[in-house]
Amino acid sequence: MSFAMRPLIGFLTTVLLASQVFANASVTSSTTLVQQPKKQGRMWSGFVNASRSTSLYDFEDGTRQDAMDYMMRLNLKLNDKFSMRVQGGYSQDLKYPENNDFSDTSVSLGRAPMALGKTIMLGYRVATGLPTSKDSHTRQNLIASLSTTVNGMINPDRLISGLDIAGSISAGRNFHQYETALDGRVNTQWTSSQMFSMAYTFTTGISVSAEFLHRNTWSYQNVMRDSFEMTQEIGYEINPTFSIAAGHTNSGSSLKPNGDDSNVQLINENTSLVYASATVVF
Repeated sequence: MSFAMRPLIGFLTTVLLASQVFANASVTSSTTLVQQPKKQGRMWSGFVNASRSTSLYDFEDGTRQDAMDYMMRLNLKLNDKFSMRVQGGYSQDLKYPENNDFSDTSVSLGRAPMALGKTIMLGYRVATGLPTSKDSHTRQNLIASLSTTVNGMINPDRLISGLDIAGSISAGRNFHQYETALDGRVNTQWTSSQMFSMAYTFTTGISVSAEFLHRNTWSYQNVMRDSFEMTQEIGYEINPTFSIAAGHTNSGSSLKPNGDDSNVQLINENTSLVYASATVVF
């Protein structure tokens, strides 16, 4: 097994999505984990992903969420170490079409993971977020965002075949025309996130994965908020070009309203979503 990173479900996706999430775009994919097989050796490559998500519980009171999300990434391999990426998306609210919106566009430069000793591999990515969503450029008056991510993984040679363990730490800065949005809410200035994921790929092409993501944000008035997102997924790579997946994700504030008790939980009847996705790689 070489030092090259195997397809790791969700890890690279989350890293690249960080600049969009940190820019407070109102529409981001509800699926943080997507199947992402890779075609090695090409100068140009990418993928298109479509996912359908809905609330895990339907209380039949009009609160059920139902959405379609589309995401596209284009990669340019500069050399064996560095690559450029452009990523964007579009989200459809199937219940309230007036909420349909593009996501913010991310443009990033990344370095492939390099060995740090025999066990750890580290890489990094620098990204800028462009306000292509209505929420960012109209409500928030966002000019742009900048973020940097250090991602690490256990060298696959040190693990059993098929197992991937990875994590990342990100920091970002948003630049707005005004500190306050049009609706009176104070915009987010600084962001930070920490992510940990594990994935196992069977020889049959079936894979299972789990991810935990914790975020901190600071407003222009220095008010700090934190949130979490947990996702579990099972996928199947039909061939190197096409794969499918299904999973569950839950997100929300890390603390309950009393500010003391943890709100982190695997399943929440009010916020849990289930999803199915399909990815085409080119």
